[in-house]
Amino acid sequence: MTKTLAFEIEKTLHIIKSKTQDVFRENKFPITKDQWLILERIAQSEGSNQKDIAKDTFKDPAALTRMLDILVEKGFVQRKASENDRRTFDIYVTVEGGRLVNRITPIIEELNATIETALTTEERNSLVAILHKFQ
Repeated sequence: MTKTLAFEIEKTLHIIKSKTQDVFRENKFPITKDQWLILERIAQSEGSNQKDIAKDTFKDPAALTRMLDILVEKGFVQRKASENDRRTFDIYVTVEGGRLVNRITPIIEELNATIETALTTEERNSLVAILHKFQ
């Protein structure tokens, strides 16, 4: 089997996702890795609408709605009617969601740092520059 660049990128992403899922399991976080990506994005930009969150997290709008429903049900985020457009909702992190973000963030930052130690600063910068060529 010829291993293409796309295959190598996908394999690397799979390994990183697997390590992240292991960290979530080991720490008994009450959300999934995918729910974390949404929660983290909301925490970084409170009051964003669902369309912007979906775009920024590369999630299908219907899938995002389901994930938001779960996060609302768990008490980590809340929807508020938008002041600018009555047809949409703005999303905010609750106090409990903020606590969870504060608990998870340093652990994920540590995981990211561990992953990045495989590369020198020069290699990391080169890799980022190469990957940006595909965007």
